[in-house]
Amino acid sequence: MNPTIATIMQNQLNRIHADVLMTAYSTSNVGWCQNNTEPDFYRFCYIDKGEGWLEMDSISYSATPGKLFLMPAGKVQSFGTKGDESFGRYWCHYRLDPADMQFIELQQLPAYIEIKDDEYVQQLFMKLIQLQTTQGVTRELRMKSVLLELLALYFEESYSQKEQQSEASSDIKWNEVVAYIEEHLDRNIQIEELAKVAFLHPNYFITSFKNMMGCSPIQYVTNRRLALAKQLLAETAEPIAEVARQVGMQNHYLSRLFKRYTGISPIQYRRIAKSSASGKSAAEQQHITHHEKGDLS
Repeated sequence: MNPTIATIMQNQLNRIHADVLMTAYSTSNVGWCQNNTEPDFYRFCYIDKGEGWLEMDSISYSATPGKLFLMPAGKVQSFGTKGDESFGRYWCHYRLDPADMQFIELQQLPAYIEIKDDEYVQQLFMKLIQLQTTQGVTRELRMKSVLLELLALYFEESYSQKEQQSEASSDIKWNEVVAYIEEHLDRNIQIEELAKVAFLHPNYFITSFKNMMGCSPIQYVTNRRLALAKQLLAETAEPIAEVARQVGMQNHYLSRLFKRYTGISPIQYRRIAKSSASGKSAAEQQHITHHEKGDLS
């Protein structure tokens, strides 16, 4: 996956919100079909045995064992059996936030992926089915965790397929924007100059950037500056003021922002990072963190 796509995925997937509605395993006899449904939720459908057919937005697909289908909300769908044996599949209905739905639509994901580890995917679906019968306080959280694992698997395999294709012009545009940001983190970056790199009007650029990255340009630049600051603190002995300069911030602003985002100061972060690199124990690192003069975190 190229750096831009990886960055887009990380920013958006870190914020994705998904809720499981229902999961089950179904077997249908020869001749079964269901026509022209238009659900307001997403579906995963993993074919386990037999053969079926699936149609989404007038495009037909062969549903054979080993295929995991992603069926988006709001799409007209028809499906049924094919051949002379029963048709078995695992399925999961789930909801996404509107922003996540828009993100998935923008990615132009394939209708299905070929699963390489059948047993692993079956275990994920079976775990969802089992969790539905539990009553623990962590039930929903555990179900969400399994669903996110399925989504992660689908995204990874989809982008693995895209790596084999030529890069689209839109990807090149965003590659240039991200590269420009990385090269100019040490100074004030204006929206107008980023829009110029992308060949977009500034107002449209902000909206387009947020749709692609999952955050505003300002938030993205801030996140990248903090990531670079962490790297410099961990890997160099540069004074905090110099680290701040290299990430385009005043010393006091970096300290305040760093504390807000990580809960500790840049000095504490450096000591913990270097202690980890030198192999000190977790107890020693905790001692360093909680005995910093004047710190009550």
